Amino acid sequence: MDRRDFLTGRIHSRPPVKGDAAAARPATGLEPYVPDASQPWDAIRAGHLLRRLTFLPRWNDISTLLGMSPSAAVDLLLDTPNNPTPPSMADHITESLGGLDITFQNIIRGQWRADHQALQAWYAGVMKDAGLTAIEKMTGFYSNLFATEFVVDLDYVIAPLLYRQNQLFRNLGLGGYRNMMLGVTLDGAMLVYLGGNLNIKGNPNENYGREMLELFTTGLGHYTEGDIKEAARILTGWKVAQYSDEAAPNGFFNPYLLPGDHDTGAKQFLSVSFAARDNDSNTEFLVRRDEVQKMIDTIFDQRPDAVATFICRKLYTFFVYSNPGGADENVISQMAQIFKDNDFNVKPVLAALFKSAHFFDNLNLGAQIKTPAEYVVGLARQIGQPSNMVGAMNEMEMVLFDPPNVSGWPGYRDWMTTNTYPIRTDTALDVINSMSDQTALNFVTQFPNYEDVHELIGNVAALLLPRPISDGRRTALEGKLLQGAPDYEWENIVANVGTAGLRIRELLSTIALLPDFHLC
Repeated sequence: MDRRDFLTGRIHSRPPVKGDAAAARPATGLEPYVPDASQPWDAIRAGHLLRRLTFLPRWNDISTLLGMSPSAAVDLLLDTPNNPTPPSMADHITESLGGLDITFQNIIRGQWRADHQALQAWYAGVMKDAGLTAIEKMTGFYSNLFATEFVVDLDYVIAPLLYRQNQLFRNLGLGGYRNMMLGVTLDGAMLVYLGGNLNIKGNPNENYGREMLELFTTGLGHYTEGDIKEAARILTGWKVAQYSDEAAPNGFFNPYLLPGDHDTGAKQFLSVSFAARDNDSNTEFLVRRDEVQKMIDTIFDQRPDAVATFICRKLYTFFVYSNPGGADENVISQMAQIFKDNDFNVKPVLAALFKSAHFFDNLNLGAQIKTPAEYVVGLARQIGQPSNMVGAMNEMEMVLFDPPNVSGWPGYRDWMTTNTYPIRTDTALDVINSMSDQTALNFVTQFPNYEDVHELIGNVAALLLPRPISDGRRTALEGKLLQGAPDYEWENIVANVGTAGLRIRELLSTIALLPDFHLC
């Protein structure tokens, strides 16, 4: 790869247009959400919170959250960690390709591709199996913000490095953004992807310095070309040990400084001076502390407003609405102030956002299009697992650990095209049609009072659809189960596994074909 209205009944494939006039937006802000008759704390809103902070709700998750206040539910999701077992390929190591004949090169490349596929399958499983925690959704956020391609030009960012980067996002995702930036700056996968491991004194590589400012911190307009050049000089000399025939002073897959490749001269970054260093001070510990960490701190100290606004807009577009405009900007400004007030820690920002009247506003229900990960993993969590989750996501144009470029996936309406829409619906229908009668019945019996067709449809809709359904739609969905029989007959119908299974599959197929099944 090179580095560099479904909602109205039509399918679009275009980038977002700022301030889309067709979309009404809430006037509410970050004042606390207080449930009332028009916006109750119910299965719809508990599901809304779970749709945005996990890879779609399961019914028992909704039930758990309804047993606590909205604020306590947010705290639970933000405070619960996830520590998945490492994948089998986490420490696979090969020799480098240099000096090998084409046969052995191809064998090694085949191993890299197999490891990448194993990593994808592992990550899909982690998303599917995660409990009541927001950390996997945060990991997804950072995976797109710090996009890193497995295949770039003619080279590879090998799976053990991508796994460690994924773990970095998981471990630091709800902490300080300064720490995240330091971690990413010296992350092995990022060093390889943006050429940091080739960045040496006398021949600096500016790729990471540019993206660090443009995509990861301030955004455009808050730095000069000179700042990019100085950032590249600050970062000279860092390597990552990724092959068995390379030196690994800090262990394989870990970064290290090669002092001879580091530019020890004085630097000037964002108008802040960095002193020259002699041989005694040109050590990994001191360069990391006095140059790399200082560079990161300088960005936050010299451009706090730019960083706060840029990152909070990223958080807002990922978690709330992809195309903010108007009153949404006021919310982003409030988030940015909280970010600064808390020394750029992420959790206080998300806590304020997800506990707010703005987040729970009716206009934000179902306002996002499901990403392929949300669609496929959510399908597995709610109804049944596709035979190949990774393959399904690939067909929907989201290849885990291999985004299209350094900017990540564009998202928004680009997820819904004339190519991907039928793949999405076919994937769901294949899962539903493969359900046995007993499996279909088990889906229904998870709900309380499932013998009451009216209550059952309300609960099924609250699980699978992001907005309250109309009376007309409820009646139509009930009709899929009753097939012309009176309401009271459902109790007898559901007692017959064969008849019930057929009708439940028909109900689920009908829901899967609804436009709002694709919304989150």
